[in-house]
Amino acid sequence: MHKDWKFLHISMVVRDMEKAIDHFNGLGVGPFPPFLGGPEGMPVSDKTVRGKPSDYEMDLRYADGGMGGIALELIQPIKGRSIYDDFLEEKGEGFHHLAFLVKDLDKETAEMEDRGFKVIQTGARPKARWAYFDTDKMNGGCVVELIQREL
Repeated sequence: MHKDWKFLHISMVVRDMEKAIDHFNGLGVGPFPPFLGGPEGMPVSDKTVRGKPSDYEMDLRYADGGMGGIALELIQPIKGRSIYDDFLEEKGEGFHHLAFLVKDLDKETAEMEDRGFKVIQTGARPKARWAYFDTDKMNGGCVVELIQREL
């Protein structure tokens, strides 16, 4: 982890959002209001998967309650091919990535690429953009997501 990164959340990929929400609510984690994708979520633009434009869509829910200050993100792929679909096929549901807030995504992306980590997916929404990196082979089986956002 870079010294300027700030831990933001852990993320899981799920096949059935409502089933996952029910499970975590039963454990005292939640609520999970819509965040990105889905019928009520914010639209995502500038989407790429492995360097190519993509039309992937996901239902993304974000809970910051019930886990001792650690936020949990749930992602269900909805349409188009994404790294979430690949994960479900290769590993099934479960822990997918750690997300970190950065001040300069372009600078951090260049540094990650210099270290040999490729960008595997990107996206943006108003006042935020992100990139996922192929760190799962070196990082205990998880991907790293870097997010830059305006406050």
